[in-house]
Amino acid sequence: MSDAPHPRAPRLWRRVVAATAVVLGLGGAVPSLAAAAPATAPDAATAPAGGAIGDGVDGELSAEIVLLDGGVLTADEETRATVVLMNRTEEVADASEIALLIDSNTIDTRYELNQWTGEEDPDADTSSGTEVFRDVIGAIQPGATFEIPVTLSAEATESLNDGQFGARGITLEWETNGEVVAQDRATFVWNAESLASPVSISPIVPIVSDLGEEELLSIAELEILTAPQGDLTLLVDAVAGTDATLAIDPRLLVSIRALGADAPATAVAWLERLEQLENESFPLEFADASLTLQQQAGLEQPLQPTGFSYATADHEFFTVVEPDETPTPTPTNSDPTASETVPPTPPADPTDQLEAEPQPSDPSSTEPAGTDPTATDPEGTVAEDAPEPTQEEEEVLEPRPAPDLEELMAFDYTRPELEWPAAGTVSDLDALSDWGAGAIVLSGDQVTLSPDRYATPSSQHQVAGTEVLVTDAELDAAIASTVTATEELDFRDASAEVATLLAVIARELPNEARQIVTTLPRAALEDPELLAQLLDAMAENSWTELDSIPDRAEDPTVLTETELLPGSHSDAAIAQFEELATANERGLELTALYAEPQAVAEELRAKLLYSIRLPIIDTDGWTPVAHEFIEFATAAADQISVAEGSEIQLIGHDSSLPIFIENQSDREVIVEVRLRATTGHLTVTDTSVITIPAGGVTRASIPVQAIANGVSSVEATLWTVENTQLNNSAELVVNVHASLETVAVSLLIGAGVLLFVVGVWRTIRRRKRDRADEVGESTDATTASTPEAVENTGESGSSSDT
Repeated sequence: MSDAPHPRAPRLWRRVVAATAVVLGLGGAVPSLAAAAPATAPDAATAPAGGAIGDGVDGELSAEIVLLDGGVLTADEETRATVVLMNRTEEVADASEIALLIDSNTIDTRYELNQWTGEEDPDADTSSGTEVFRDVIGAIQPGATFEIPVTLSAEATESLNDGQFGARGITLEWETNGEVVAQDRATFVWNAESLASPVSISPIVPIVSDLGEEELLSIAELEILTAPQGDLTLLVDAVAGTDATLAIDPRLLVSIRALGADAPATAVAWLERLEQLENESFPLEFADASLTLQQQAGLEQPLQPTGFSYATADHEFFTVVEPDETPTPTPTNSDPTASETVPPTPPADPTDQLEAEPQPSDPSSTEPAGTDPTATDPEGTVAEDAPEPTQEEEEVLEPRPAPDLEELMAFDYTRPELEWPAAGTVSDLDALSDWGAGAIVLSGDQVTLSPDRYATPSSQHQVAGTEVLVTDAELDAAIASTVTATEELDFRDASAEVATLLAVIARELPNEARQIVTTLPRAALEDPELLAQLLDAMAENSWTELDSIPDRAEDPTVLTETELLPGSHSDAAIAQFEELATANERGLELTALYAEPQAVAEELRAKLLYSIRLPIIDTDGWTPVAHEFIEFATAAADQISVAEGSEIQLIGHDSSLPIFIENQSDREVIVEVRLRATTGHLTVTDTSVITIPAGGVTRASIPVQAIANGVSSVEATLWTVENTQLNNSAELVVNVHASLETVAVSLLIGAGVLLFVVGVWRTIRRRKRDRADEVGESTDATTASTPEAVENTGESGSSSDT
């Protein structure tokens, strides 16, 4: 990282300056008041709104001082500070004076530091010190806040020039009529040459994001986070080139990789950059889920993601095809495929095969004067032998299967065995060790160190043979205040507190090298640039240095012994998790409703882990998140139901009942419908399995057999194909007409026989009539066609008669 100081964090609110800076020129210990004009206090209407520094105390006059240069004072350099006066009474504060006093005694222990800041004795008199500044201020209206920027010249602190390195106290007094009406005590570090060994600080920085309401980040969310000024981009900027240890949430890795070709280019580049960092690293649980909550709720094994096929199914994945490193032989003219594989024609000049052809902008070009290098490079800055940029070949991609769980979560962690449970929640180190923890990061509030210790120890210890890295709780809190500050003065004040605390630790054991592990808040930082400034200050201060976390001990039993002070999540948190676990079990049973139950089970597990992420446990935001998961896991059992209908008319012995099933969920489901007759009028012979589209209704036909006539009822229940019953059921009324089928069949058969007989009779009758007609027609035709025969016949008849 650059040694240049960072600019002021752009997100911090810029306070309105209430008065001009008072530059002190000191001829002696006490500044001359004649050179400084009285500062005029604004009225309440124009006073800037104060942040945490300017809150004040209701009903009182309050004063605060903030050193702006990281709480570090150096010989022969000016010192900048801001004095904040607050009137929270209902009366006007009369014109008065403020004074600054510096104590020349060093603060050598944390007990002395707590005494100075008032944590040991808030009522202690700390007015001692050399006065280095005094100024007159005007009246301050009720409810007003008055900020006074102050610049102390080098002469103001020259009494410290011969003093040793170390922390010291500075006092602000607000005086009215010679009486101190408000006071504030702060600390600073006199940055003199020191022979003390610098304290090694090993910060653990979570690489996490709290953006989004789902277990995986969306494309739009990733674009925001990995934009040039996105939070994840600035976070990597802050830790790059430092010795900070990274605690990485695999959720970020999976969110990017699961998108395949649809992942934003900025997100892919960010992940590649993260993978290239040389920082020590270890994984958090997916979504930073709480391990100790799972352990205290009685789980035998920690919850882990089972897959993300549900997320990768909608995206395409490709792999880059590496070009063939074997030179392609130049094809002959007889090769019929030469036009497909021939490389570009080489230049005529054989030397051009070794040197690129000069371009107009190339200084080595021999083109006419119009392309002379001096025409485009009058300063002659382009090297004559600069190679010509070659045109990049496009990557060749080929489709590949979606990555599996191992690929999605892969990262080259340097300390994969390291576990970082939430501060104050560890109750059983052995359980965490059984779950795979090789070393455990513990908050300093959860251990008992040697009662006779007089100085801050290094962080690496052991508890009953388990290696632990004990953080400094007070330092953790000071760092948290620094990197989460939302106001400029809050950040400056917290930075000075960190610098002072580390200076005191350095002076405790000046000849002993110590390494202290410290942790940052588990939530995403609102402004990662504040972290960058803090890390820079730690690296630049002479009494501190940044270092990676200690290497894992080959034999933890040789480490200094300490004792665990058991902690735990609240009973309410454990009860809430048990409710989530119960819903998860129900949700796993319901996955059989879907065509791809494994994908739904994977999504269920990921959402469960996301619902127990550490930043929201025991907060007001946890309850709606828990309810959302329970709804996701179990709602389908209530959203699939039997549609209401009228009385069903069942006719005959063997038939089927039509049942309509409604699906109000947003997924297609497969349901088995079962019926149970409540009377003996009918029996159910089988079930029906149907597929219902999301938001749709599907008819199921259930085979039944009628036994007797009458009105009966049947109970319809819904099941998964794996024999899990859903919540909804219905009782249907069926009017059974078992004998009606026999009567109807008999009538049909009788009608059929009658129709057959009538048909046969009519057919015979028709045939007889047709034959008679044919005979008559034949006789008439014969008589008409032979008249002589008729006459002969007549004669013959006469003869016969005769």
